[in-house]
Amino acid sequence: MEVCADRRLVEILLENLLGNALKFTSKRPQARIEFGSASSGHPMVYFVRDNGVGFDMNQAGALFTPFNRLDSARDFEGSGIGLGTVQRIIQRHEGRVWAEARVNEGATFYFTLSTRGEVAGGRDKRPSLR
Repeated sequence: MEVCADRRLVEILLENLLGNALKFTSKRPQARIEFGSASSGHPMVYFVRDNGVGFDMNQAGALFTPFNRLDSARDFEGSGIGLGTVQRIIQRHEGRVWAEARVNEGATFYFTLSTRGEVAGGRDKRPSLR
């Protein structure tokens, strides 16, 4: 996969999403975590999927609110700012982020990044990330 993005910010984004997947599958005897992309056009849609504890989709609106932990997250360590950070990074790259999940079946976090090759706010062109 190749994207035009701020390298450090995308590293932080992936550290948060993959870290959450590791955390929420930690009690599974056979954890499964997948990172990939799927798209039928532009922009490319990237995802991190796991078979962890998941969450109730009725709580999805609060996912990206800093310090607002879902019921399923209360049994796991964390500060409650990871997904808020993810959302800010995605917004800075003029993309969007959303999630789908089922309790005890896992979660998938999807995101897109701008195809323009610039950081929001008119900054310099971003280097390509591979």
